[in-house]
Amino acid sequence: MGSFLQNQVHIYSLDTSAFYSHPEKEINQQIIDFKIEKRELKQMQSQENDEQRVKRIKEITKSIGLLKKKMKDEIEKNISIRELDSERLIDGNVISVFESTLTRTLNIPTDTLTEDILVVRTYYFDILKSLISNGFIHNGEKYIYFSSSAGQIRTKKGVFIKESQWIKHRNSLTCGLTVDDVNAKGGANINKYLAYIALTNSASEQMVNFDINKCIVVPDLETKVDGVVDFIDDKTYEITRKNMSIPIEHTDGAGMILPSLSKNSFMIRLPFIKGLLIPFAFDDWVKEHKGSNSKIQDIYGKTWDIFDDDIQIIFTKSQFKMANYYNGWDDYRDKFIKYNCQAAMLNEENEEFGEVKLNYQMLQTLNKMTDAELKEISSKTIEDILELGTNRDVMLRVLGAKKPEYKKNNFQKALSIYPELLNDNHSKQVIKDVKKSMIKDAKAAKLKISGKYTFLCPDMYAFCEKLFKGIDNPTGLLGNGEVYCRLFDDGKLDLLRSPHLYREHAIRNNIKNDERNKWFITQGIYTSIFDNISKLLQFDNDGDQALVVDCPTFVSVAGRHMDGVVPLYYEMAVAEKQDIDSNNIYNGLISAFNANIGRISNDITKIWNSEDPNINVVKWLCAENNYIIDYAKTLYMPKRPEFADEEINKYIKSKSPHFFKYAKDKDDHKVEELNNSIVNRLENLIPNKRIQFKKVAGDLDYKLLMSNPRTKVDQEIIDKYIELDKSKRWNIGESNYKKGQDPFINKKIRDSLLEGYNDQNYVVDVLIKYLYLKKKSGFKHTLWDSFGDIVLHNLRKNLSHMISCESCGIRTHKKSNSTKYCNACAKSIKNKQNKKYYS
Repeated sequence: MGSFLQNQVHIYSLDTSAFYSHPEKEINQQIIDFKIEKRELKQMQSQENDEQRVKRIKEITKSIGLLKKKMKDEIEKNISIRELDSERLIDGNVISVFESTLTRTLNIPTDTLTEDILVVRTYYFDILKSLISNGFIHNGEKYIYFSSSAGQIRTKKGVFIKESQWIKHRNSLTCGLTVDDVNAKGGANINKYLAYIALTNSASEQMVNFDINKCIVVPDLETKVDGVVDFIDDKTYEITRKNMSIPIEHTDGAGMILPSLSKNSFMIRLPFIKGLLIPFAFDDWVKEHKGSNSKIQDIYGKTWDIFDDDIQIIFTKSQFKMANYYNGWDDYRDKFIKYNCQAAMLNEENEEFGEVKLNYQMLQTLNKMTDAELKEISSKTIEDILELGTNRDVMLRVLGAKKPEYKKNNFQKALSIYPELLNDNHSKQVIKDVKKSMIKDAKAAKLKISGKYTFLCPDMYAFCEKLFKGIDNPTGLLGNGEVYCRLFDDGKLDLLRSPHLYREHAIRNNIKNDERNKWFITQGIYTSIFDNISKLLQFDNDGDQALVVDCPTFVSVAGRHMDGVVPLYYEMAVAEKQDIDSNNIYNGLISAFNANIGRISNDITKIWNSEDPNINVVKWLCAENNYIIDYAKTLYMPKRPEFADEEINKYIKSKSPHFFKYAKDKDDHKVEELNNSIVNRLENLIPNKRIQFKKVAGDLDYKLLMSNPRTKVDQEIIDKYIELDKSKRWNIGESNYKKGQDPFINKKIRDSLLEGYNDQNYVVDVLIKYLYLKKKSGFKHTLWDSFGDIVLHNLRKNLSHMISCESCGIRTHKKSNSTKYCNACAKSIKNKQNKKYYS
């Protein structure tokens, strides 16, 4: 899989100012003008009239405050349905999103700009309230609020859809479940419901071999797991170490699919169904295990026979988010077929794994690491930085040419088949930019580490024992403290997840044997039903991934730090149901917008990077962080006792740690002085030497990038390219310009340059000749971003007639399929052979 990553549609992303009335626009412009004047005054050097300058700043501050109040009053009195300002629909406000069930259902063609859906970011809550309650008008069409994903909620965004499109397709998107149906059964938790609706907007591809008639939904596997935890009382903040029997839903978010349908695990999306499907031969399991019963009951009490009913996919109740609102599985299945609903797949595990990196959260908790250990763990990153410019393999790797093929862009694909491009000014400039980024990242603890990201999977063997043998407390294949992952050798592994706030290094033994090799066929890491690892790492099995590290030094250091550390445990509040209506949707969103998860995370980082970290304070803040995450659903947040508040404030009043200069782009005056915390030590450990480029591949022949090397430079095309290249920088910013991160702008440039020309190869050849021969430009981003597919096609075609000499590496034309050497090397080798023969 991975092909859907290329399929995108383009939509407008606006903010609530795009819906201002005329008076609101005027007030907003006054506020902007005052802010500009205030910023300019603050930037002025102190002069003789400094007193007047300070006085004017105060006057402006007061004026801005009055204008904001005036704006609020104006917004509140505007009760009419708002209209979108069409002048805001400009190229700079276009974003590209991956194809999804939503875009497919609305029949939005790939690589087109649509106005069927729009994203709106909230600056004024009162305008958002109006948009949710009344919708808005654009081009005579009414738009209504659709939903917000968890990520969009964090950035105060929402998706709006043409009401006509919603009415036409809502049954396909909701499998026939209406808001009235939900409210008739007591409503739902608003933000959960919005998240479930937003599932249709996940980047995905349609699952073509899916048959709803061959699926069932069964109860989850839940057992009580005994273990020692640090229990935090949410009223007193008392932390008690105790042995508890904790109920754990091991299959939380996970289901099974027969390997005949898929050999790889993948995440799945159906209306109100989400999670991970893990290949497991449950049909063979039943046949091979004496006493098994092929007849099982679904969550509604109906009996199915996995053979007679040809069951291929077994969903769990935890995956079926709105199960209680349907009248049985048959009801859902019939509506799924009737309304032509889709099953979508995403994030399929791959056979190829790229390099992985730590982050500062994972490193900062190992605060008693020695300098020698830190140097060892950083060694791969340091080696790459030092060898940039001189080591071909390192250069190709950092430029992305060695990534899995489906993850490469066209320039990276070209590099992988034609390393001579490394000698070009463009590659050298990119490497310079990459080096700066590598050093910055390394000082922020983004360090290369031996390991892999892979799906977390429950013991599906144990699940089958429960399903088909009725064993309530199955044994499974894994013991407490054991994991299974075929990607690693037997031995100790460190399992990590983000966010990593407390000391959450799960050191486990990877143990393989024939039985586990037989049943656990994916690349995922399987965990034991006797292990409370899910409480330590705070994961579900709905597609959560772990960074699994096998670096011996890192695992040893982490194991030492985990001595005496147990999972945190606290009672979470239960989310209440409400009627789904515009008022409750608005209130639910506002509650979610106000949940500042990042602040708690940054406060915890301050503690870990202080001179004497208080672990109890970290534990309290970890608990608070999870209460904040759930606040939008539960509206419950514990009140800090006074003693805890005082202790926490001792730490969080400080500035951010020094390394936030690199991790968060903080200014010097906003970070603490350099101390000896584990991450701050990287400041002096990571080298920053000037790159000395050496020739690392054969000579670059730009003609190999062309369709017709005899093409002459056409100044009209060049002038237009230069103009469009400059406008691209203006539209998307310098950083994204260098990364080529705007498919919509890239396509517009391509279409504009090709306008009036029947032969696209001619246009591309002109650009190549200009950029590679005449100008010898170090900035060819726009060429590769807009025409990379054509350049890559030309290169592959031309290289198919050539070989790289096995002796000197120079490219030469093939005389036959057996050609191995260029003419000069072939002649030299033949002379040596003759000399040896006749001597």
